[in-house]
Amino acid sequence: MCPLPFPPGDMVAAFGRHLHFKSLEQALCERHPELADRVHFDDVNRLMHLKVTLSGRRSVVLAQVRMGHTIVWTVMDPVLNSEPSVWPLDTPDEALVDTLHAVASAHLTDVPVPSPWRWNESEPSDMTELADLLDAQGVRVRRVAAGNGYFPYGPRHSPKLDIVGGRDGSFVEAEFPDAFVRVSLKPALGWLVDAYLAECGAWGRVDLAWNLWRGTRAAPGVPRADASVADIADVLGRGLKAWDVEVSCEPPGHGEPAPAGHRSEWQESLLAEDAAPPEWLGDVGLDLGQLDEEAEPMASQRAPSPRHITDTVLEQLREFGFGDLEEGDAEQPIRSDAFHIEWHNRAKSLSTSEVQRLNGLAAAAGEDAPKRLIVITTAGISRPAAAFADTAKAFVFFVDRTVDTLMGLNSRAREALLPHTNPAERGLEPW
Repeated sequence: MCPLPFPPGDMVAAFGRHLHFKSLEQALCERHPELADRVHFDDVNRLMHLKVTLSGRRSVVLAQVRMGHTIVWTVMDPVLNSEPSVWPLDTPDEALVDTLHAVASAHLTDVPVPSPWRWNESEPSDMTELADLLDAQGVRVRRVAAGNGYFPYGPRHSPKLDIVGGRDGSFVEAEFPDAFVRVSLKPALGWLVDAYLAECGAWGRVDLAWNLWRGTRAAPGVPRADASVADIADVLGRGLKAWDVEVSCEPPGHGEPAPAGHRSEWQESLLAEDAAPPEWLGDVGLDLGQLDEEAEPMASQRAPSPRHITDTVLEQLREFGFGDLEEGDAEQPIRSDAFHIEWHNRAKSLSTSEVQRLNGLAAAAGEDAPKRLIVITTAGISRPAAAFADTAKAFVFFVDRTVDTLMGLNSRAREALLPHTNPAERGLEPW
């Protein structure tokens, strides 16, 4: 008697999905028994799905679909231009069935989907609380990212997937009458508020400390412990004019370099001809393709002057929210009461011992209290060195001379960067 052949892989995968959907069906009926008579599992049609029937032939559906190159869970309702709720494949079953229940119950009772599920989140958080407060003010909340960072965008007949996280942290994106706003809660820096003006095509950072207390902080961000969600919502409710945010309509630092003048040793080294982005940038989480897509060429092909480099770095650090930086002299180009700025230009990447040495110099530079370290470098940094920089609350930036741009090399520095995406490119198109 010949043994039965082992079933092909696609058949095994389909059977596994079938069992998973049956488990989801059981979980939905057990957690929300009031919907039990409306729950149906369909594995006959081409798209295997779990649905909750509504009136007529309408239903709310949970299914696995492909968005771009990724298979995701999605909850879809019968409203034509509504946005599907998209979740990673490893989302717990309880979160999936609770989302399906929340959307279906809202349609059955003719009320809005409750928070946090209306924001595509399974648990309440600071971000969902902020979204609720903004929604109550009549503000259109576009995206909320806390536990779930999956968002569809592009054409509805073939949507793509935007996955956010990393230095983006948790955030809320909302449309105000005169600006698009992202409110972020970063692990190290705390609250950050950035405004995007379409007429300029650029982001600017709101000085939260000034709007909250009429004060200025030396570093970007406001610690979570110093400002409540209600405080942030109150600031946002005042509008763009009250925020007094400065948004540059010109790329930072671009233009005709100034005359050379006196150059210090660090400036001479930073003006080297070879300015191609080094390959190590990809090793610290930076997207070289993004540089190619977003960068604009220098208006002049001449090497940038010392004053030009200083102005570029100073301007961008101020835009990030470093509030006490001032222009210095040739030997100390940027002055600060809170930070010690080191200019580093060597072929070898920054090592842990080098960052420790520089951090010691920063601590010794303070008169009444140790200063914190900012490093401006044209080299890379090792992972252990970046980790030490984070522990020391230092900021390490790479200065890209080809496009006059600062890029963060450790987590704290990356958190300080402005958003880089155009909000209009991250939404679903109408049918």
